[in-house]
Amino acid sequence: MLKTNIMGFEIKNPVVIGSGPWCRGENLKPALTCGAGAIVTETITGDSYPDVSPRYDYDSGSRGLQNIRLYSSIDLETWIHDLKEIEKNDRYGSDTKLIASVMGSSSSELAYIAKKVEKTGVDGIELGLACPMGEGVSVIASDAEKVYRYVSETVDAVKIPVSVKLSANSYNLPEVVKACNKAGAAGISAIDTVRGILSIDIETGRPGLATYGGYSGAPIKPIGLAIVAGIAQTSSLPLIGLGGIENGSNLLEYIMAGASAGGVSSAVLLRGYDVVGEILDYLEKWFESHNITDISMIKGRALDRLKSFEEIKVEKKVASLKEVCAGRDCDICSRGCLDTAIFNDNGIRVDSAKCSGCGVCINICPDKKFELVWK
Repeated sequence: MLKTNIMGFEIKNPVVIGSGPWCRGENLKPALTCGAGAIVTETITGDSYPDVSPRYDYDSGSRGLQNIRLYSSIDLETWIHDLKEIEKNDRYGSDTKLIASVMGSSSSELAYIAKKVEKTGVDGIELGLACPMGEGVSVIASDAEKVYRYVSETVDAVKIPVSVKLSANSYNLPEVVKACNKAGAAGISAIDTVRGILSIDIETGRPGLATYGGYSGAPIKPIGLAIVAGIAQTSSLPLIGLGGIENGSNLLEYIMAGASAGGVSSAVLLRGYDVVGEILDYLEKWFESHNITDISMIKGRALDRLKSFEEIKVEKKVASLKEVCAGRDCDICSRGCLDTAIFNDNGIRVDSAKCSGCGVCINICPDKKFELVWK
């Protein structure tokens, strides 16, 4: 019921643990055995990168996370050893697919690293071309010609599927996606973290972390959904949706935006590997209650409802109360109404002559008492 296809091969369920330190060294065993359909290793490079301290900043209110880790602090030879040991141990009895994230300073180095990693028995290669740290605002994944060169050389160097990880920081995304297709990529993952600064102490002027970093977690889900839907509308490549997936409902949103699977990363860091089981339990119950027997039945469901602005019909709708509201102390609806159409006159009232049907009241009312009706 939960089986799906990514990068040209089948995985047992649509939960993928995204690239990060939760998929390296000793953490590879719990990642492989927690029930995910696939895991992606921390990004492997030719040169290891030192870990700085601190390297994470978290806002519990927004559930946003910033990190300033570059790529792996483990050298290539140690990675080769660790991945070979996993295969010797038969992946600890797990049937979870193993994808290696790799990055190089040039297309030839990237192909070389991918070829060495392929020999360890991994199922696929993911090219990390969009890390927002270290390189500045410009990332490799912004340059369609570079993307084509990096992807095509890697595809030619290995016999296993190659996917590409893209970011909202990638400029000219349609051309980049075309380059991925032309170069022979087997799939796309989107999105990587977003370049950002999570916090600044207003008393000291000191940022939470010492440099710009990758912003992830719940707040970037709308960005991730938009990028995934945009790619799905222009490409048939299998997609792994990433960005703000904290639960099964979030993952379903990505599937309905066109993804074949969804990646969890920050949620694993903040809540541990048990989050995978929680998501799977939700998906199984949701599928059963909605009579869904295959992911293809809901994949891309939202896409035909996404239109260009010019295609949207101008509808004469106004706000209306679904039930009587005596007027709470909040008065948030009247204070937030830009049309001054909502007022409190011994109870909340709507002046339909003034209302333009913007929909703000529907979203901000704590009791959800508003709806839009035909004027």
